[in-house]
Amino acid sequence: MSRRLIALLILTVTILTACGRVQSIRPASAGYLLFLEEGYSNGAQQVTVRDSATGNVARRLPIGTAAPDWSRYYTVTQLSGSARLAAIDPASGRTLAQTTIPAGYTLPDFGYAGTSAGLSPNGQWLALTSQSKRAGGGVVTNFLVGSSSFGDPFVSVQVDGNFSFDALSNDGQGLYLIQKMADPNHYQVRLYDIGARSLVAQPVVDKREPNEPMQGIRGDSIADSNGNQVFTVYVRDSGPFIHALPLINQPFAWCVDLPSKAGDMGQQFQWSLAIGRLGGAVYVVNTSLGMVAEMTTGNPPTIARTKSVALNSGGNLHSGLVSDAEAKGPRIGGAALSADGQTLFAVGQTGIVAIDTATLRVRLRILGGETVNSIRLSADDRWLYAAGAENSNLWQIDPATGAVRGQVRGVTQPWALLWAKPTS
Repeated sequence: MSRRLIALLILTVTILTACGRVQSIRPASAGYLLFLEEGYSNGAQQVTVRDSATGNVARRLPIGTAAPDWSRYYTVTQLSGSARLAAIDPASGRTLAQTTIPAGYTLPDFGYAGTSAGLSPNGQWLALTSQSKRAGGGVVTNFLVGSSSFGDPFVSVQVDGNFSFDALSNDGQGLYLIQKMADPNHYQVRLYDIGARSLVAQPVVDKREPNEPMQGIRGDSIADSNGNQVFTVYVRDSGPFIHALPLINQPFAWCVDLPSKAGDMGQQFQWSLAIGRLGGAVYVVNTSLGMVAEMTTGNPPTIARTKSVALNSGGNLHSGLVSDAEAKGPRIGGAALSADGQTLFAVGQTGIVAIDTATLRVRLRILGGETVNSIRLSADDRWLYAAGAENSNLWQIDPATGAVRGQVRGVTQPWALLWAKPTS
């Protein structure tokens, strides 16, 4: 489904549901900046930075790559004969550093809406990419890899074939790539050794099933707290799985099958991941299938518990009409874990559910009957924010009690919450 059609559907639903629906709006508490994507801009997407109390737009940012703590935000601007790579402070808009790079290089893009990629999990290394064709028609993929502070020259990497960025190790020496194969249903994960300036001959494979061909479409992804392992959901006809990739510059990974029910590929895209800021288990939740799982992060990672939960209690005539699954991409901000690790918040088909991580049972339902597209805990864990594009809602919630404390005014169809941080 095209982004334009999604926007038209959202607008239609907004008009249909606005009639006769009156809500008392209490302003959200002050002191926070919210980074979100909202509305539709005919392909020129941008990040809107809003003040929590007034709803006023503090600034607008082009789509770029954010550091894990959003202290830096990277953008590329194409110029005549070259390009400018800039690192800015997303809160103030101030340029922190910039450098010139060859024309045609861009920040990696995973192919769905949301910010771009390219940083190592610790934020210290950055990769950019470009593609060209040889005279004979063969595809050549190029990368630039270097310090995110721009302190040293970037290393130039060139590989023959159609490759895309997957991950970058915390020491900047391991560049993990997705190699597209002749069969469009299959791919290979490859490791490029920056120090050796060569592509490791052996593809990255599951130690337990080294001959199993890789296939699937990328979904939600997170890194563990120390950034040494990346967990990514892949969806496929035979069932979804988590690709657990240790960023230790070795060509192996783990593929962990997720629990599945009969359903279409769109429902598989609803899998969302959450992990504590200090590490621990990875929680995996699917609001469409009504399933939640806990995965340990050992060697190998293992699904330790699964449970069917009634995530979709309540009803809304129009809920799910415009969903991330229909847009053929993962939900941005579909789940969040409380600071103490005891509560998993997840977007339901209506509202939000709070799941007790000790029992994997629903503890609380929040915003019942409302359509919620994205949730995000503030960086200080003080608030849980929830965005609903259908009626242009942005709620501020007390995560300890589930009480809605206020709404951010002035937003227009917010569909992705990217970050929330105190202003001081």
